Amino acid sequence: MLLACNLGNTDLLVGVFDGDTLRFSTRLATSRERSADETAILLGSVFALHGMSAASVDGAVVASVVRPLNGPLLTAVETLTGAKPLLVGPGVKTGLDIRTDVASQLGADIVANAVAALSLAPAPLVFVDFGTATTLTGINAGGELCGVLICPGIRISLDALSDAAAELPRIAMDAPKALFGKNTIDSMASGTVYGHAAMVDGLLDRIAAEWGLPGATVLATGAWAEKVVPHCSGRHGIRIRPDLTLLGLKRIAEMNVRARKG
Repeated sequence: MLLACNLGNTDLLVGVFDGDTLRFSTRLATSRERSADETAILLGSVFALHGMSAASVDGAVVASVVRPLNGPLLTAVETLTGAKPLLVGPGVKTGLDIRTDVASQLGADIVANAVAALSLAPAPLVFVDFGTATTLTGINAGGELCGVLICPGIRISLDALSDAAAELPRIAMDAPKALFGKNTIDSMASGTVYGHAAMVDGLLDRIAAEWGLPGATVLATGAWAEKVVPHCSGRHGIRIRPDLTLLGLKRIAEMNVRARKG
């Protein structure tokens, strides 16, 4: 079995594959204070929660955009499973044709999403990741990863609003009840979710216009995808794939195993 981990600024996405079957996935809060041993204990508890043993894992792959936490996570994974994890980064085989100015600046999560997206749909396509930041990544008709849009994410946008406006409280990110809120909390939820949905719709319109296409396949992933996508216009046919990053990490791991054997 394969353990796949994606370490982001807000959460750690963990999944276990048995062949092509995703046995489970879960999100844990990212902590900059958590030691390698604490991380191993936490991951072991997740396995137990799902009725599985970490000893059954014979491979591991990790993507991270929080470099200072790479060491503790890699150590924890190897301590728990006995498998030396593959860290997605320079020198790792991905099969991608990356056409950005500095390919090494591309986040490992975006790389994993791109690998998965290309396995699920033909180019051209766009994938949207609703995480700490909301990113839209384009893969053009030639199959090239041609660029990324990085926008403030839904949670940090809402928190910034509360921090800057004394009368606006911190709220849970619930689905809006109506377009126009009739109290402060509902108004904030509506403005944040519908505003984010409109931003994504508008950016997808611009991408389609730039490419000279009526539309492209659009996939969405990330912790907030299921909160936002249902409130998008529907004209872009956005398909939610919560397992997109994990699927990409699995494919990267498989590619590199084959490369070593070859």
